[in-house]
Amino acid sequence: MYNHYVVWFLPLNRGEAVEVIKRAYEIAREHARKAGGRLEPIQPKHIYGGEADKFGYTLQVGRITVTLPPASTLVIWGFYNADEYLDFIRFIHDGRVYEWFVEPIAYYPERIGVWLEEPLIFRNTLYIDVHTTSTEGRDRVYGWPLGYFIAPLQPPQEVKTPRKPKSGQSKRGKGEQT
Repeated sequence: MYNHYVVWFLPLNRGEAVEVIKRAYEIAREHARKAGGRLEPIQPKHIYGGEADKFGYTLQVGRITVTLPPASTLVIWGFYNADEYLDFIRFIHDGRVYEWFVEPIAYYPERIGVWLEEPLIFRNTLYIDVHTTSTEGRDRVYGWPLGYFIAPLQPPQEVKTPRKPKSGQSKRGKGEQT
């Protein structure tokens, strides 16, 4: 079963919005410090991987599977929406569903909404469901999550299990005298 969380937005022109963005940045910076990594704004390559050029800064209608590189983190604090038909986004991660009703953001002058709570933090694999009210056969909407991507500067070391010596071999190896 999934736990559902409904997210409501605050327009960017409200004072609390600046505090939300500052808090999200500090959280992202702390994750970057702990991972020994770099922090950058979310880009199409972080969502789509090798298919980033196909969609750019738009979201594919339907379900998007986002597989983050090892030890990477996505911190999302808000949403940009320039599509009057974009209805809602669902982020599904570790048994939790975060529903963002984004339609009103298209009517804000800056078209940006900031989530009132703590930023969403994702690792490993997440799913993004994108829903539109358009009756046209569209493959994308003009909206984009706002936040930060944190990646380690060096990929994590692969953990190797110790190999057992072959039967009849000493731990010192072949041909060594004891």
